[in-house]
Amino acid sequence: MQFLDFLHSLQNIEKTRNFNVFQSYSLDGLSELFQFIKPKQNLHKPIRISVVGTNGKGSTSHYLASLLSVLGFKTGLYTSPHLLSPLERFQIFQAGKPILPKDEDVESFFVKTILPNLEKFKSLSYFEFLTVFSYLYFAEEKTEFEIWEAGLGGRLDATKLVEAEFVILTKIGLDHSEILGDTKEKICLEKLGIITDVCRKLVVMDPEDESLKTIIQNFSENKTLLQILPLEKKPTYLETNFLFSKNTLSDLFPEFESKLKSISFESVDRPRGRMEVLQKSPEIVFDPAHNPVAVATTTLEFSLTHKSFVIVLGSLPDKDREGILLALENLPLESLYLWEGPGFGTFSELPKALKTKTVRVQTEEDIKTLFQGRSPVLVLGSFRLYGIVANLIQNTINM
Repeated sequence: MQFLDFLHSLQNIEKTRNFNVFQSYSLDGLSELFQFIKPKQNLHKPIRISVVGTNGKGSTSHYLASLLSVLGFKTGLYTSPHLLSPLERFQIFQAGKPILPKDEDVESFFVKTILPNLEKFKSLSYFEFLTVFSYLYFAEEKTEFEIWEAGLGGRLDATKLVEAEFVILTKIGLDHSEILGDTKEKICLEKLGIITDVCRKLVVMDPEDESLKTIIQNFSENKTLLQILPLEKKPTYLETNFLFSKNTLSDLFPEFESKLKSISFESVDRPRGRMEVLQKSPEIVFDPAHNPVAVATTTLEFSLTHKSFVIVLGSLPDKDREGILLALENLPLESLYLWEGPGFGTFSELPKALKTKTVRVQTEEDIKTLFQGRSPVLVLGSFRLYGIVANLIQNTINM
């Protein structure tokens, strides 16, 4: 498949974790490419919404796309990273359901749209190319709304160049501090940097932090309208983010409010890979929580419905592994399996409360027995674990 061959030939910072390239990075080169392709899409005038933040942006993006499609709008969703296939990153939602692009359709579109100008795309990174390709793909599909989940940051994120009319800011936390800043305030400013002159309104998930509120209000003062929405806390973070998405759309488009009220959380598909039940017996649940705050939220939620359980945790080298472990100290854990296979980080000193419960593992064979036992298992820490666990479950079923 030429599309995949070309994509995998590009520099993939998500895989290498070489974020040092951002020290001298600018959007200038990519901006020139967007100026080249945009005149070709003049007849395509969707409403574009950017979603940025540290925690909650993936599920919020999913629910925004789902809700708009339930309302009858053909909606494109651009998101990252993917679970199994890069084609998951640009999906079309219709009637509340995500439609994964077909291999043959993507290949045909690549040959028709990219191949004639291939030289213009060879200098792009993996993420930059997927952003441009998705922009063109959505135009081909004649989407009416588009939801663009930012990758890293905002000010220098490739999705900034789609020039969204509305920006949604979810929760801010400490992640990618070496690139975005060593305080939540600095990170917040980087995220807000995705706003362009065409942005009509900024909607913010209440940060419940006065210093962040002040930064947001000052940033928005001379740039765009601002609405800070309170969070209605629900038993699960997914339902909380679903309601935030409903309230956001009601705020941006008051004419949708009455129809949105009739859409229940239970009637809309959950995003894949977020508290997803991969197996029922024993229960295997996956969530990509990968920073201390997200891990604390996810594990506390799981503990409310499970008296005891096992955690399989893998963390990439650039994450706060010490902080993540501290978030696990007071949980009713039977055992903790630390995945330290190729590409993952190594956990150093363990908190005293976890030492006797912890097993370090590096291969599927090391955790195979978990998928044949009785204890519920929560897998978290990285999207990369999804394929590993899915493969292990499949092999266990076929034994």
